[in-house]
Amino acid sequence: MKNNKYVLSAALAVVLGVVMLVQVINRALIPGAVFPELNIPNMVLVSVIALILDHYIAGKADRCYLCIPLFAAFSFGLLPFVAGVSTVAEAVKMGIAGAVVFTVTTLLYTSIQDRLSTGPAAKAAPILSGFGLYLAFQCFAGMIL
Repeated sequence: MKNNKYVLSAALAVVLGVVMLVQVINRALIPGAVFPELNIPNMVLVSVIALILDHYIAGKADRCYLCIPLFAAFSFGLLPFVAGVSTVAEAVKMGIAGAVVFTVTTLLYTSIQDRLSTGPAAKAAPILSGFGLYLAFQCFAGMIL
């Protein structure tokens, strides 16, 4: 799997698909409940989970950095629209925001991943780095919003 360039995009689609499936099931079973929206911190959380899965599945595989924003835009734009969470206008906005957020998260996590010591004693280092990246983005989103 080391030569597969698209494991990261597939991991993003799977994680976001599972999130949207859970949200559709919850809306069907509990119609009056309020669910979290897909904002910048939640996009980063989905992105970090996909990046951690990619790290453990594909390791340091080569990535197509031109394809990452395209797949992220389609994933963040199309999956919420198909799940009935957003309208067409909101899907376009979420697609653009998701592409930017996922690309920036990927570049930052990749730079962190290159500097990690991933010996036998550092199995949780990618998870802890992803958690720290999520907290940093959450503080950044709090400053912007």
